[in-house]
This record gives sequence, structure tokens and C-alpha cells, in this order.
Amino acid sequence: MVSQRVEKVTGGAPQSCISIGTVAVVVVCASVVEVAVDVGAGAVSGTAVHAVRSATRTTRRMEKRSRIADHYEDGKRLPFRFVRVRVHLRSPGRVDGVVRDIVDGRWAEPEGIAEQTLGEKSIALPGLVDSHAHFAAPIGKDWQSDDYEEAVGRARQAVLAGVLLALDKGWSNLHTIRLIEEVAPHLRPEVEAAGIINAVEGGYWPDFARELTSATFEEGIRRSADEGKGWVKLIGDWPRRGQGPVVNFDEDQLRRAVELASESGSKVAIHTMAREAPSLAVEAGVHSIEHGLFLSRNDLVPLGERAGMWVPTIIRTEAVVQQLGPESSGGKLLLEGLENVRELMPEAAEAGVNLLAGTDVTVGAHDVALEASRMVEYGLPVPLALRAVSWDGYTATGRSTGYEPGEEANAVLFPNDPLDDISVLRHPELVIRAGRVIS
Repeated sequence: MVSQRVEKVTGGAPQSCISIGTVAVVVVCASVVEVAVDVGAGAVSGTAVHAVRSATRTTRRMEKRSRIADHYEDGKRLPFRFVRVRVHLRSPGRVDGVVRDIVDGRWAEPEGIAEQTLGEKSIALPGLVDSHAHFAAPIGKDWQSDDYEEAVGRARQAVLAGVLLALDKGWSNLHTIRLIEEVAPHLRPEVEAAGIINAVEGGYWPDFARELTSATFEEGIRRSADEGKGWVKLIGDWPRRGQGPVVNFDEDQLRRAVELASESGSKVAIHTMAREAPSLAVEAGVHSIEHGLFLSRNDLVPLGERAGMWVPTIIRTEAVVQQLGPESSGGKLLLEGLENVRELMPEAAEAGVNLLAGTDVTVGAHDVALEASRMVEYGLPVPLALRAVSWDGYTATGRSTGYEPGEEANAVLFPNDPLDDISVLRHPELVIRAGRVIS
């Protein structure tokens, strides 16, 4: 455990402490919560973690602090001191691994004697990845809530759960864009995000998306690419009363959206739960298929050839079935789509598609491990599900997974091998984010 018990001379009673920092910093104090907030710790042991999660209003002040923390000896405050942290990083299914020190927030070759050694008996991943997050979306509340502080809190909660990369697929506001710009890296995952979601009139929730017309389409896509952080989000199909699912954009529009987004280095993600839109999107070169219940085997080949992404969001789809009713026309359609997902997931991975785990809005990003477990229950082999919730999310977005010296220090340690039991992913024992060690 990174949290330790330290003797405080005054009073003679052990006090809880936290270890944080570019390398770990030991803190001893009378009030763990107060100091944790003061230094911007991502977590503290025990019940204090809840206080840290709710301390979102102090983020800017914390980021400006040059003093990390103080410690006490014989009742006197002494300057903080840095501690050399050494981490053993052993991947699932391996008997050996690599050893790295954390220096200035980055991995480094081991050197000298470490004052703190972590992970000697643990299994390491570079981080969990939620590839369909919505930090701006309250879970179980008004989905159009405009509470930025809650969005920040959800991002912090994700880090505590070991989610170190999130692909946020947009919302009705720009809260996620703002938190990327304002919140310190160790208090949130690394995030790529779409801005405001794009649809057409009648093609999504009322008063939610940016509604495009043929006349405003190109301007809207350019605006979306400019406001986003790497993504543009389109709603590909949506049910209309008396008509069932209707496609919002034709293939030419989708292809043009990809061209316009690519001009600024952005990718396009498309929501689709019905039959027609997935194939149109694949043919048009859309980068990521969200839900994609009716992807076909023929779609897997071109999507795999360009290492495109597919994020099935099984838990979310099951929740929509329950909302609609399993015997409703919509419920039956989605259940049929889920059976197609069950059949195609292993084939998609084999075809080179980046099959990724994502939560959407039924469970928060902090619980993406639950989606990985559901993918296994749908027949995806555990090694592929583990890739879907970790390594493949990194490689699909051009990131490294190898703990190379000089790279930012990010890792999640688990007490047991998730290849033996994937539910282990829901219970990390240690998180390292941007060089900060979080218990």
C-alpha cells in the first residue's frame, strides 16, 4: 500500500498519511483531508477519499502551488522532501516485467537506492481506457445538467478507478473540453473529446445537439473540429415516431465530414443502433463506430484494414432495451443487434478492427471494467476483452503502452492477474497518473 502509518512524535499516535507526487511525497498531518486538498492529491486512504472527490473548486489553486507538502517532526513543521519511487511493472500473463523509477513525473531507468518500492507482487497495465465516455453526463440524473463541477468530479473518480485514458464522445455542452484545459493532469484521465454532438432536426434528443442542415453542414463540421479535442461526433440514425429508425446523414455527407475533420487532425465518431448507417459509415471512412449493433461481416474487412474502431457499449444497449421494453419494436431490434454483436466481436478483433470498451451513460467511466466483463459474458475471450479495455485503446489512438524511459509515468497495479479473473479490473490496488502515486 502507498498509504502508510507514520508515527507522529507529538502525542505518540500514528497518523494516516498520503503518498503523492512526481515521485512520492510523504505527508504527516493532523487533518489528512485538509492537506490532501491543499496539495492536490488524487486520493487519500480511508474515508478521506470522498472529501477529495468533492473538492473540485480548489483545482486552480492547487495547480498553482509550488509547495507540495510539509511534514512534522517533534511538533515542528519541516520542509517537504522528495522520495525516490521504484515500480515493478509486470504485464498480465508474464512471469517477468520491467522496473522503472519515477523521476519528474516520467519513467526512468532504475538508479541508486529507492526509498519506496511498489508492485513487486502486482500485475500492471498502462491504464484502463473508456472509449465512449461522457464526463458531462450525470448518471441517473437530468442528462442536460449544466454542472461543470460534477463533470470534474466524475473525471477524478475515473482516475481513482484506474481509468487513465478516456475518449469522450461529446455532449450538449463543452464541459469536457473545459476540464481538459483547466484540470491538472493527475486529477483526470488523459482525454480526447468531441465538442457538441451533431445531428439534424428531429434526429436526436430535443434541444440537445447542434442541428445541421445541408446549408450549414460543412460549417458545423468545421466548428465541431475546432472546438473539440481530436473528435467530431455525429448521430447517424435516430427513431422517429411512426417511422422507426431514420438515417440522419447520407454516405456523401459522412465522407465529407471525415475529410473536413481530418483537415484539423480530428477523427469522426458516429452513433448508430439501426441497420443502415453502420455500412454507410464504414464505406465513408468514419473512424469509430459507436454501438454499431448492425455492423456486418462485410464491414469488418475495410474497417479492419484501416484499423478503425468499434465500441459496442453492451451495458448501455441493454439498458435501452429495458427502457423501451423487450417486447417493443425498438426493444426487439436492439436485442437482435446485441446478438449480432455477440457473433461479430471475436471476428472483428481477428480482422484488425480496434474493438474497444466504452460505458456511455448507463455506468460512469469509472466502471468501464464492468463493460469489459460484460464483453466476456457475450463470448469475447478474456485476452481480447483485456485488450479492449486497455492496450488497444492506447494503440488505436497512437499511444505507447511500454513504460519506456522518458514517457509520462502512468500505470495501474492489480493484486491478481485479470487474465485469470477479469473482474479484478474493478479493484485496482494502486494508480500512477502523470507521475503521481495514488493509493
